[in-house]
Formats: sequence, C-alpha cells, structure tokens
Amino acid sequence: MGILTLVVLLALETLFLVWSIRTKGSKREEKEIVSIGLLALFALLLVTGVYEWSFRYAALLLVLVIQALAAAVVLIRKREKEYRLGKSILRFVRNSFIFTSALFLAILCPQYAQLQTTGDHGIATAKYTWVDNGRVDQFSQSGENRKLTVEFWYPENADETYPLVVFSHGAFGFSGGNYSTFAELASNGYVVASIGHTYHAFYTMDTNGKLTIVDTDFLGKAAEINGIADTAHEEEIFNITKEWMKLRMDDENFVIDTILAQCGSDNNDALFSLIDTGKIGLMGHSLGGASSAQLGRERDDIAAVIVLDGTMLGEETAFENNAVVLNSTPYPIPLLNVYAQDHYTNSMELVGEAYNNFHATKNAVCAYETVFKNAGHLNFTDLPLFSPALAKMLGVGIIDERYGIETMNKVVLAFFDSYLKDAGVPIIEKEY
Repeated sequence: MGILTLVVLLALETLFLVWSIRTKGSKREEKEIVSIGLLALFALLLVTGVYEWSFRYAALLLVLVIQALAAAVVLIRKREKEYRLGKSILRFVRNSFIFTSALFLAILCPQYAQLQTTGDHGIATAKYTWVDNGRVDQFSQSGENRKLTVEFWYPENADETYPLVVFSHGAFGFSGGNYSTFAELASNGYVVASIGHTYHAFYTMDTNGKLTIVDTDFLGKAAEINGIADTAHEEEIFNITKEWMKLRMDDENFVIDTILAQCGSDNNDALFSLIDTGKIGLMGHSLGGASSAQLGRERDDIAAVIVLDGTMLGEETAFENNAVVLNSTPYPIPLLNVYAQDHYTNSMELVGEAYNNFHATKNAVCAYETVFKNAGHLNFTDLPLFSPALAKMLGVGIIDERYGIETMNKVVLAFFDSYLKDAGVPIIEKEY
C-alpha cells in the first residue's frame, strides 16, 4: 500500500510538471485544489478501512495537512505566480522527496493482514512496568534500579483460570515481536506475559511513555559474536554470553516472581485472578530461548519450555581444556526445540551430537525437536510480516512467511496444550 501510494503521488507530481512545462503556466491553483483533495481522499480511505491507521501513515498525514492548509491560503489570496521552469522543476523535486520520506515507514513496514486466531476467546491486553529494587541496572548512567515492562495477552471476559506462558525475546527483539503467537495462545485459553528486556530489546516503552533503545555496546558485541566462525574466541564468547544469560534470567525470575506475588495479593486486578499459578510454561526466541531453557532447569514451578531457534547456552557449565563443559544432569521437564533448517544442519555438521541443544534433548526426561525447512532465524518472529525488507536483510529463509508462522503457532499450542492442559502426547512432526 505504501509503494502504491507513493507511485500515485509521484505520478501526480509528474503530471503537473509536464502540464506546466507544455502550457508554460504555473498551474498553481489547480495544484492547490488537488492538495486539498488528496487530504480529503486520504481521510476517506482511512474511514473506509482501505488504510489502517498506524504509525506508518503519521508522517504522510502531517504532510497532507500542511499542504492542504497552505493550499487553502493560496486559494483565498488568489495570487497566481509567474511561470518559471526552474521553480517548477524545483517544486517537483522537493515534493517528490517529501512524499518519499513521508512514506518511508509505510514502505519498510507495509500494511498486512493479521493471522487469524483459532481459539474461541476474544483477546484482552495489559501492560505493566515494574522496578526490581534488588538490582541496579548495569546499563543505567544514573545508578537507578532495573525497570522492566511486561505486556500481557489473555482471554477476554473470562471467568476461570488459565496457564501462564512467559516469553523472552531474542537479542534486538522486542516484547511484541511474536504478537501472532501471543494472540493465538490467548484465544485458546492462556495468559501470555512477554518481557521487554530493557537495553537488550530493540526498544522498550514503559507505561509512562519513556522510550529506551538497545544499548549500542550490546548491539555491537552481539553482532560481532554472530560473525565469528572460528574457535579461537570460544572462551571469550562463553564469558560474554554468561553475563547476558545472567541478566536475562534475573529479568525472567523477577517477572515470574512479581506475577506470582500479584496473583497472591488483594490488588483487585482481574488479570492476575485469571492465572493458574500451578501451570507455568516458558518460551523464548534465540537468546530468550536460552535463558528460558535454563530457568526450566532451575525453577521447580515451571512445567514446560519451548526454545525457538536458540542455542541452549545454559547447558554450558564451564570452560576447560579449550572447550565448553556441558551439563550432564538430565533436562528435568518437557522441552521442545524448534530449529530453522540452517541452524539445525550447521550445528549437526560442525558440532554433531555434542551441540548444546542436541546434548540436552538426548539426555532429557522428555524432549521434542522439529526443523522448519527453508526457514531462517527470524522466521520464528512476526518480523517477516511486519517488515519483509528488514527481515530479509537480517535473516530469513525462503519459506512462505505466513505458513511458517502459522505452523510454528500450531506446534507451540499443541506442545503447551499437552503439558499445561494435560491434552495428551503432542503430535509434532520431525520436519515442516
């Protein structure tokens, strides 16, 4: 929709430029009438739902309003300016640049149809910002305590309790990055809590409207580590990722404990009365999957864990003799590892059965693995729908985006239904 809109606007600018040159007239009055008409047409398309109002169109609306107001002033004054070829060309270039800039976000993040949920419940949402008074935020310049914002998706107008699923995003992700998965779970009777890991997330926005973007040092180090292919830096990577894991696990522990405390208090918040505190699942993408998996080992109130295309870094208990030492204790609860094809294939070829996830799965009390053929790392988020261009640049496969996400959501729901709702053994294929 963004590209089509830009094409139409540029075509109009070109039409006026050609008309002006051929007639040697400024055509200013006609241009201003069209400017007012464009604002009216844009408003009509918003009202009728052709355009879905969002951040994508905010800049364009501002441009159209300014141009329409300026046009009204020109029409009232009725001052026709003398035609000059240079000015006509300059106006064309200026307006083309303005429209292109105004539609940049609409083109980068095109309007798309949300995936349909399969459950019977309507979906309600909530957002909380909680301060961990037991920790100083290591990223803060002012020494303030760590602050975390958590978004919830849950069944609307519900009158019973539901399992809790806590989600942790990957490096540079954000709390809403798997919206379709959260909505699917909530529609099928789950309360989902997604954590925005402040400074590890691409951005977080707390309940007071404060925006915090990813820490540049973390961003740079994560990008550097992802690009290292040799074994010479393994001990350095081990030490760095241990620090990241501690931060993530402390975040998740704090959020889970805060939720449980809210469930046990008389705060009159209907959301927390919906949570069955005896049925808690964890899920995460990439680094968030790693920290979620380790919490599954360490907490005795977690019933099941899903790792979405992440390396289970918590399985590394030490670094000795130029190699990591993996946990020999069997993984204690049901575990599902979901892999992109390149992740699974490369790990099997380069490391084999000694790879963290394979080792944990082989020695787990109950574990499943599935591989999504032709998928890339970010196919396990909603980014391929939200911004196909950005997702392609950062890492997706050639799998159909909607099929991949819908199938992932189906697998996630089946696994949690089995181990949080006692629905029997899940049917999970080896490959999709």
